[in-house]
Amino acid sequence: MFFVTKTVGLRSALAAALVAGALGLAAPAQAAKLGPYFPIPNGFNLTGVARDSLLSIQSSWLKNGLDNLEKAKKEAEAAHDDAKVADLDKQIEDAKAEIALAGDTTPGPIQKERKDKLLTHVNQWINELDRMATEQMKIAIMSDGGVAMTAEKLNHQYSTFADDLQKAKRDQSVENWGK
Repeated sequence: MFFVTKTVGLRSALAAALVAGALGLAAPAQAAKLGPYFPIPNGFNLTGVARDSLLSIQSSWLKNGLDNLEKAKKEAEAAHDDAKVADLDKQIEDAKAEIALAGDTTPGPIQKERKDKLLTHVNQWINELDRMATEQMKIAIMSDGGVAMTAEKLNHQYSTFADDLQKAKRDQSVENWGK
């Protein structure tokens, strides 16, 4: 009987520890993803120090996305779509946390997390620009005249943006940051 009581107590303690551990190890908010609320930035001004340029682009991109989320929330509230409002509230909370992280210049381990989020965003932009460039190349191949020329120019522009972002993320100011 003593053994059975101890086993039940042990199982309860292990279950409590597992729940407490799961709560303590809750995953941090995911990085904002490209989509209707966070469209690809319109331009990539990469002048000066690469890290500062990328952080500036990220900051304006996140703020634009937050504005889009807040507009969508107002529309969902007007439509009385409570499920969508709850989802948007979570996304707004995550976006605000990312904006706070993006602007946190506190030295220490926080800089690694800040760098990781930035590089996640930059990689998303590069992938989307590559996809857009490929799409324009397909249009250029399948078209002729002005449509083909426009598609070729857009392909070149998107490819250049992607290449510039790739170079910027490999710059020493980014590579040596947050180590």
